[in-house]
Amino acid sequence: MEQESRYAYDEESVKHIVHWALTAQLPAQIQLSESESIFDVKKYIQANINDINQHFPDPFYNPAIDRLYRLKEFSEKSQF
Repeated sequence: MEQESRYAYDEESVKHIVHWALTAQLPAQIQLSESESIFDVKKYIQANINDINQHFPDPFYNPAIDRLYRLKEFSEKSQF
């Protein structure tokens, strides 16, 4: 059974979130939650973009897209 996602995976939406990730002004480290710490945000972004570039539109790799969306949501809430 496929779970409905709150994120968009069409090509235009993916291009938009990747562009955001490449141009956003983010701190070097982020604590997303109690159990999620990103110690090198630039490497985190690049690793996810590499997965997207190599495998899009394979839905198995949608979690890489989800991680960028979650980072964007967090940054909008935090207003660094």
